[in-house]
Amino acid sequence: MDGQATPEGTVRIGIAHGAIRSFSEEGGASDVIAPDRAKRAGLDYLALGDWHGAIEVDPRTHYSGTPEPDRFKHDRPGSALLVNIAGPSALPEVMSLETASFAWRTLDMHLFEADDPVPALQALLPEPRQRRQTLARVVAAGRCRLPGHTALAEAVAGAMPDFAFLELDDTGLTTECEEEDLDLIDRAGALREAANALLAEAGDVNRSAADREVARAALARLYSYAQKVAP
Repeated sequence: MDGQATPEGTVRIGIAHGAIRSFSEEGGASDVIAPDRAKRAGLDYLALGDWHGAIEVDPRTHYSGTPEPDRFKHDRPGSALLVNIAGPSALPEVMSLETASFAWRTLDMHLFEADDPVPALQALLPEPRQRRQTLARVVAAGRCRLPGHTALAEAVAGAMPDFAFLELDDTGLTTECEEEDLDLIDRAGALREAANALLAEAGDVNRSAADREVARAALARLYSYAQKVAP
């Protein structure tokens, strides 16, 4: 359509779905839209869809984003674009309008060993009236004592009913454990032996990172169960 004539006084608009660059290792993909397509085709505006993020390619070419995000990759609220074009060859006036009913949020939490994770969590979470329309992922990193790690997991679990979705990603959180922490599981017997074994596995550098993480998670779960049944 690059050579198609435009009647005088007509605003010419293009609509397309696809990418302006290829993520394939093979160059020259035929389905890639040229970034300067609007200029080539004499378009006053080119409305693009495919990427879920709102992107200005150039003043006449925009990805509108998505009315309702569907993953944590897009933390920005869903939107649509209101485009006004005064006349042929005029630059478009583009305004973003929020349209989403739900908000997707990634909440980063970095902890030091002495921090209390529960108040830190409460400071991160949105206010109660916003939670029902929020899908949130708490990404915890840093270092935390075993009781604090357990308290954090329980606090997240307790808040889950308030949210459309809430999860804890604690894969980046290193759990510190001392003798007194294991004493809160049991001072002797089978439970203490299991706790000692899990602690050793969690710190064994000869094991894979995945195996060490499973051991840490199992130790935290054992601690949680022990606290629930403690007199």
